[in-house]
Amino acid sequence: MDFHLIRTSTDFDALASEWNALLPESITNSPFLRHEYLRAWWDTRGGGEWTGGELAIVAARQDGKLVGIAPLFLHQDRLLLLGCIEISDLLDFIVRPDDLTAFIQGLLEFLARSGPGDWRHLDLYNLPEASPSLPALNAETEKQGWGYSQ
Repeated sequence: MDFHLIRTSTDFDALASEWNALLPESITNSPFLRHEYLRAWWDTRGGGEWTGGELAIVAARQDGKLVGIAPLFLHQDRLLLLGCIEISDLLDFIVRPDDLTAFIQGLLEFLARSGPGDWRHLDLYNLPEASPSLPALNAETEKQGWGYSQ
């Protein structure tokens, strides 16, 4: 997988149709993960909650096709999910079940070497308790020697 960091609203907008096409096949298909919803959330930074935030969406492609999205933003030293904390429920990575393990592995490696700013924490609020992302993250952070808590 080839990973790319999306830092601008223009690049975020360019993903709209591919993003929404991938979502129905994703591990979590929630209206809170639709491009339109997260774009509106970003425009208001969750109603002004995250005024210092910067886009840090990570898109993964394989053979030119979008296969995974980590809809993230950077706030101070933390990477968080777009839509997080008090506004949205059922957030997650946007990735097919068969691609999840490779996506998580590649995502963490990409963030370690090419992540935005001086991030030190990946805070993933509002993940469903049954999300397949949680055990995949636990396994991969252990391999990487990173701390993990749920």
